[in-house]
Amino acid sequence: MTVADASVPMQQEREPVVLQAEAPMPCSAGLSTASLWSCVNQFLESEPNNRTLLGHIRAQEAPVCDLPSAFDAVPLLDLVSQHVQIVWFIDYDGTLSPIVEDPDRAFLPSATHDTLVELARTQKVAIVSGRARKKLQTFVNIPDVYLAGSHGFDITGPEGSLVHHQVAEKFLPQLRDAQAVIELQIQDIPGCHIEDNWLAFSVHWRRADPADVARIERAVDEVVENSQFLRKTHGKCVFEVRPKIDWDKGRAVDWLLSALELNHPRVLPIYIGDDKTDEDAFRVLRARGLACVVGGAQDTHQTAAHFRLEDPMAVERFLRHFC
Repeated sequence: MTVADASVPMQQEREPVVLQAEAPMPCSAGLSTASLWSCVNQFLESEPNNRTLLGHIRAQEAPVCDLPSAFDAVPLLDLVSQHVQIVWFIDYDGTLSPIVEDPDRAFLPSATHDTLVELARTQKVAIVSGRARKKLQTFVNIPDVYLAGSHGFDITGPEGSLVHHQVAEKFLPQLRDAQAVIELQIQDIPGCHIEDNWLAFSVHWRRADPADVARIERAVDEVVENSQFLRKTHGKCVFEVRPKIDWDKGRAVDWLLSALELNHPRVLPIYIGDDKTDEDAFRVLRARGLACVVGGAQDTHQTAAHFRLEDPMAVERFLRHFC
């Protein structure tokens, strides 16, 4: 099935579709993995609305605005969660916390904090962010969640979990040198500043004059292009500099699933994120999980996600359903 076959343009987030209760679902606690997914496919194909969901699960990349709401998938997820374990991977900025002018004030809304606390009591929850892990910890402040900071380069679990993994520490000298050079180049540009994310750093330009953005990017490019150890990626009003190795949020998700012995068919990983860096995780989970992008009905950029949620408030409502 092609993307065009499956795409259903959406103007606004809809209420969950009601899937037919009479659809045959001979499921039981002892159902084999193969039988379960055969059962789910039968369920998905039984009604037109369900077939639309199946199209998006099978399709490749599509514009964000064409994706169905994640709330449409709630009946399916309620069904599947009776037989498999859902594991949550969630971005922070723009997903759990709204994007703000000052990155140091991107606090977690109280309702979202309470929902995550409740969710983490019974399910595995990991926050995957470009932020430094220690800063992420101060924002989230929930003992039971796993944290993957610096775009997944620095991973740790709850106290006593023995989950700990750091990648690319040997590149810290190159990162610090590059950060110092760029800081000198942009120090006179109002509204631009660098955030140290330990195993990466971010050059924020959200509050800068748009006329200065090209100069900011040139400063970053000059440093990165002259280094065999670093690379640049783009975010929302930010340039990210990180080690040039085969590691990203997708690899971090893969590592966590393996470390927690959850890399098997009886587990359904779900990833929610809003930024380009989250696409690496979306692609990792296309064939074995579900990916949800945070974006509006006017957002036309291509994504590997299956579903979308309008904004961080919708993310909180969606997560709350599974508490």
